[in-house]
Amino acid sequence: MNAVISEWDKNSLSFVAVFAAASCLTYLVLVPLATAIYGTSNDSKSSRIGIDSAEKGVPLRQDDLSDTELFELEKRAFFSKTWLYACHQSRFERPGDYFTFDIAGISFFLVLGKDHKIRAFHNVCRHRAYTVVRKACGTTTRFACRYHGWQYDDRGKLLKAPKFDEQPGFVPEENGLWEIKLVQTREGLLFVNFDGNTMDLPFNDVASRVKLADLTWLDGFSLETETNWKQIANVFTEMARKSRRSFGWPIKRRQARPVELLGPLSIAFELESSVWGTVTMLPTSTLASTLRLDLFAKDGRQPSKATIDRLRWNLEQDMTAVDQSASASHESRAPFVYECGGKWIDLTAILAQHQRSERQAQRKLQPAIRITGFDFADTDAADLCEAVDALASTQEEVSLPCTRVPSFSRRLDW
Repeated sequence: MNAVISEWDKNSLSFVAVFAAASCLTYLVLVPLATAIYGTSNDSKSSRIGIDSAEKGVPLRQDDLSDTELFELEKRAFFSKTWLYACHQSRFERPGDYFTFDIAGISFFLVLGKDHKIRAFHNVCRHRAYTVVRKACGTTTRFACRYHGWQYDDRGKLLKAPKFDEQPGFVPEENGLWEIKLVQTREGLLFVNFDGNTMDLPFNDVASRVKLADLTWLDGFSLETETNWKQIANVFTEMARKSRRSFGWPIKRRQARPVELLGPLSIAFELESSVWGTVTMLPTSTLASTLRLDLFAKDGRQPSKATIDRLRWNLEQDMTAVDQSASASHESRAPFVYECGGKWIDLTAILAQHQRSERQAQRKLQPAIRITGFDFADTDAADLCEAVDALASTQEEVSLPCTRVPSFSRRLDW
């Protein structure tokens, strides 16, 4: 009897061992296969939020805010405090090359100095906060406010302040342009952050699949959309996630063309083996954004004009499809979760945390705002600036082509 039981135990153990081995093998094969096919569900994203729930504070009550108020909160809590991709360093060829940007009403520009360093500045004069750089791009080593003639160099230093130079107590060294924190990665990607107290960029370059170090700019253009920025950002995130799907062993690996997030508002992607593209979203209001698109050649290659035209047309069609897909619901209160440094960041948590800080401070906290001479607008002075702009331009400034080919009818060149 004992021999029979012993033999049964041996058979049972053998069966258990075989079953366990088969289960492990099934898990190792089917789970990666299912992930490759179906991807990661949105529910799993919510369980990987990079902000601890204890830091969220009182939950955000969006119903208490109008669409405009919500957008302004996003501006204070998110756009003003997040590392945002601006452009690639290959756009700057000679000292004085500059490009202007506007994100949610925050105007700024990047300029290559004579010391061959790229810097970012708020596009406001230190005197009365009027716009200093009024063109989309160009080349100059001096920037002048047209109202009272304050002039700055390519490092933001104040060079000239008529009627103020001789005023007692006026210190020119303390009245340069407000510099914005800027980081240039090893790949030549330029990121800005409007919060002077922010930490350094949490990553120095993007995923290894994106090789953007040796690029030559080919063309750039813009598309205007009537879509809430979160809808488009969600599409960007999904595009990047899908590009990572590939069938692993035992099925022959199938590699999709890489698409990588460059922060929450931008993506980089391969169009052809030697041509890459970037798309940067610039939110302007609750239901409006500008998409800035650039084409780059790798390794010093120069595609033909016909190739550039074809790729540009394809890119425009793709982004038009993205806009149509994102704007289907016209929802300005869509949730938004994006990946940064291996963590998933929840916009709702960021807004709630900022609201809590504002309640404690009993005022609105605006990291991107810098105090100048006056905090109110002067309509007459603004009209004067417009009139002066219409009559003349700075003689030292050289025109820099923002786009190198004729524009499409549906796009706004920059």
